Amino acid sequence: MFRKVQTLFISSTYSKSLVMQIAKLSTKSCTQGHDELSALRARLLYQSKKRGILENDILLGEFAEQNLATMNRSDLESYDQLINGEHMEWDLFYYLSNKKTPPVAVKECTVYQMIKQFVEQKRHPSS
Repeated sequence: MFRKVQTLFISSTYSKSLVMQIAKLSTKSCTQGHDELSALRARLLYQSKKRGILENDILLGEFAEQNLATMNRSDLESYDQLINGEHMEWDLFYYLSNKKTPPVAVKECTVYQMIKQFVEQKRHPSS
């Protein structure tokens, strides 16, 4: 109780400094989360453009350029899992080009559906 009363008499310059420090600490976690998402988006953009085959470089690179900035963390993590997970490069290409049926888990993934829709719009621009 005595400590609270004591802080009332601290000079205004000290209290401004203290308030600024508290403000920095409280915003640090917000900016840290934002920085993490920015780094994740940057990594995924690079990985989308530098695939093992040119076809996926083009498809995934263009998709990433147009969509990563608006995707939330969950979608970014799903996209990361899709492009860097267990599926081979050619399998991803075949799934997207309708040459192979994707596994159920891939087919039901909302990010895969977004990519698939993007690819279909590229194939049939008037639709």
